[in-house]
Amino acid sequence: MGSGFVVRDKKTVVSNAHVIGNAGRVMLVFQDGTRMAARVMRTDKMLDLSVLETEKATSVDPLQLDVGAVHPGHTVYATGAPLEAGFSLTAGIVSARARQVDATQPLLYVQHSASVNPGSSGGPLLNFQGGVLGVNTRISDGSRFFVGIAYAISAADVSEFLSREPGPEILAPGMKVRPFSPRIRTALGFEGQGVLVDLVRPNSPASRAGMQAGDILTVYGATQITTPGDLAFALQKSNIDTDIEVIRENRTITLTVDRTPLPASLNAMTTNAAEAIETYGFADMGLTINVTGTIDAVSSNGTGFFAGLSKGDRIDAINGRGVETFGPDWPQTFQFDEPLLLRIVLPDGATQHYMLDPWDDGVGLRPSSGANVLDQEVVSFD
Repeated sequence: MGSGFVVRDKKTVVSNAHVIGNAGRVMLVFQDGTRMAARVMRTDKMLDLSVLETEKATSVDPLQLDVGAVHPGHTVYATGAPLEAGFSLTAGIVSARARQVDATQPLLYVQHSASVNPGSSGGPLLNFQGGVLGVNTRISDGSRFFVGIAYAISAADVSEFLSREPGPEILAPGMKVRPFSPRIRTALGFEGQGVLVDLVRPNSPASRAGMQAGDILTVYGATQITTPGDLAFALQKSNIDTDIEVIRENRTITLTVDRTPLPASLNAMTTNAAEAIETYGFADMGLTINVTGTIDAVSSNGTGFFAGLSKGDRIDAINGRGVETFGPDWPQTFQFDEPLLLRIVLPDGATQHYMLDPWDDGVGLRPSSGANVLDQEVVSFD
């Protein structure tokens, strides 16, 4: 379950892309209990926004986007369906007005303290007059539930998304970069501004342009690059063919990156084709499990984390079958091609069942490495 709200007319609904997933049609439940199907008109996974259209006009008065300035200290209200508790309202204040949380996203979020939790995503962030200041999208990364920091996509970005005509998907450059730490600067003897190219994907636009691992990317289009976050905004506003500058062996080189749109993406609802993964192991779920079945570590960006598993939990059974029947090396050798029902013994001795499903599109959290991930070592633009 996720959230959304009616805007502009009585048929247009806005939500988050990660709430909608790959669905083409969804069922909406309004506050008066009315249920109505809606068609997914457009989704932008980079901006994490989706726009839907109901089959007929709703009885709900549309909310108005307030694109005016917000300031720290302003009282705000979040409404949605946190933890499937539909139509809940919480209050807080604006904590920061322009926070880039994900270095790969060209978004400056409104940070606030109104409580939101899984299920709140896609719901509106409101001012006292009921104007929409943003779309509640994520909480402080690295935690499952609200810890006092929440992020909303600003009303200005939502308005721009609604006004923009659907277009073909432009190729990602296909590279990984990292910001300069003091130790990297010392090692390379570099005192200027830029980001270090860590990896260039074969046959990617960056590779075809001649970019190499070890290059220092300093200018992309008309944008001076000082952090990976700068690159995200530069990619958003750059042309298909863009001149860039890199420093290689103390020489400045100009390259041209061609990010020609993908032919298969002319329809706004077309997604990139990818080979489906048919089998997984526990390591693929971000879980490190010892021979006793006890979880020694849980990666904060793995499916196991989203499923609710924690360090110290012990897997007692898989799909009702005791793990002792799978052999001594089962934590490393077990493979599965359908969702698993795990019986878990918690550290206090209680048992509980958890569903482990890497094929599920309904993940509401997107953890990374802290409330603001611009210090993340390697940032992937592919």
